[in-house]
Amino acid sequence: KECVRQSKKMLRLPFLSRGQWGDDHAPESILDLSPNVDVLIVPQANLVGKASSSSSGSSASSIRYNEQADKDLARRLYSEFCQEISIAAAKALAPPPAKTKEEVGQDIMEKQRRNALHPKHMFQPGGEFGESGYSKFDDRGVPTHDADGNALSKSAKKKCEKLFKARMQKYEKALARKKDDDEEESKDDTTATTAVSTMELKSDLSEQQKNVDVTAEIPLPRVLCGVFGNRQGFRCVSSGPTIHCLDL
Repeated sequence: KECVRQSKKMLRLPFLSRGQWGDDHAPESILDLSPNVDVLIVPQANLVGKASSSSSGSSASSIRYNEQADKDLARRLYSEFCQEISIAAAKALAPPPAKTKEEVGQDIMEKQRRNALHPKHMFQPGGEFGESGYSKFDDRGVPTHDADGNALSKSAKKKCEKLFKARMQKYEKALARKKDDDEEESKDDTTATTAVSTMELKSDLSEQQKNVDVTAEIPLPRVLCGVFGNRQGFRCVSSGPTIHCLDL
């Protein structure tokens, strides 16, 4: 589990810079630059070494590896870490699994159902944002106090207002579409069950199905791993100046 967690962290750490020192280029992660970046993992036992002083305290006389793992354990951890780096990169960069037509249709119907609900319910328990926990609301249903009864901060109120306004716009559009559907189907005495016309549902379904049917292979970063226990011959040429030593 620790190897999995640390490999995910390593892939997302913004420690790679493509610019020059002092420019406006923010550092990026391995995932940000993939696949235009290689990952080289070098097992180095001496990274955990510490210089120890002689008994007289005059100068350092040896290097101790007190924090070094047992050789068999270290070999296993190194092997797992090398594997998890590749697995974590594939999971992070690979597209989500394609949905079936039934699943896409269910997602669209759920979106339609949510948009057809009045926004006054969205912050209530059981609503879309009800899990955040609010204790008091204004007459529109917008929260004014948190779960502990404290008044919301200015930024929290602004966020709730923004969410409410966006949902209200969708609700009003849903009402207008439902009205059009009712008028079109009045001849058959059929009540529209959704806020979106059947034609629009088919259009949305077709558009989303296009997106989920496309399965492109995502190129992954190349991961190179040194041989555990071997002497590591490695030369690095960099415009620098930063080298990151990460204690994982």
